[in-house]
Amino acid sequence: MTFFKKLGKGFKGAYQALSSDEYEIKNVKAKCIHCGHNNFERGEAQLNTAGMTFVNLDWANENAYLLSCKDCSYIMWFAEQPKKIV
Repeated sequence: MTFFKKLGKGFKGAYQALSSDEYEIKNVKAKCIHCGHNNFERGEAQLNTAGMTFVNLDWANENAYLLSCKDCSYIMWFAEQPKKIV
């Protein structure tokens, strides 16, 4: 990996760390159920099923939303997209 690619990945990671923080779901502030902290990084994951994979239609599966605790790295899964608290 070249220096510029590494530098770009570093800037991207720093931007993501600064742009993610506190979230809420249905007007309730998200709190880590493991350590109690409330600073998260948001992500998404595809919920693959065996039937859709068998017929090569993975793209049609539902998505889940993830909040990863910045303190202990515990991952919480949600069916609805968490909203960032401004």
